[in-house]
Amino acid sequence: MTQVETAARTTSGTQRTERIEARANALLGDCRRAFHAFGELDELAENLRILSLNAELAAGRAGDKGRAVRALTQYTRELVNRLAQIRGEMNQLRQRTDALSEKIEEELRQLRSIEENSFGGGDSAVFAEMMRSLVDKLDDLSTNVEELSRRAHGVEEVVSQSDSIATNIAIEAAAAGVHEKEFRTVSDTMRRYVDNLRTMIDEASDAVRRALEKVDSLRRLGIENLQSLRG
Repeated sequence: MTQVETAARTTSGTQRTERIEARANALLGDCRRAFHAFGELDELAENLRILSLNAELAAGRAGDKGRAVRALTQYTRELVNRLAQIRGEMNQLRQRTDALSEKIEEELRQLRSIEENSFGGGDSAVFAEMMRSLVDKLDDLSTNVEELSRRAHGVEEVVSQSDSIATNIAIEAAAAGVHEKEFRTVSDTMRRYVDNLRTMIDEASDAVRRALEKVDSLRRLGIENLQSLRG
């Protein structure tokens, strides 16, 4: 092989790794944005919990007129517990994704180094093995993104249910007499928290959607490269 041919193959190989690296970085960026969007989930869940406790006290003061509101606040606490569970699962998922992203980034650096320094040489078997390892990690990352998507859907369900509770409390407020203002305040506050949750889920869902698109494309690219190495 002439020096020109070797240089051409090296450039082609380096560009191939650069394409994978660029797509991987974009994908990991989407994952980080999704996790970041849920950064205030704990605070919102705590706000909902405190609101439900205050609403239950108000319902107690209202006697029979607060019976339905009391039941609604108990359901709200169940939703708060669900948010806490989702948040715990997301923390674990983020730790796994961060650890996986570090491994992917390191393997990409090593792949680029091999291609830049000895593409087509004796390190081709090592390169192929590393590419296979990278594809495996991309499979794991794909699973993580799918799990993140399911958690985001779980938050969406909580948002929808919380919105329904706020509406029902507003309906009860209309028939609560002197306690109407207090119940109305609970309903309005809950709607504000719901709006914050909805904004959060919109931002996260957009990042998750982009990540799902990228991870499938990136995995296919890795498999194509692995197949080309096998000849």
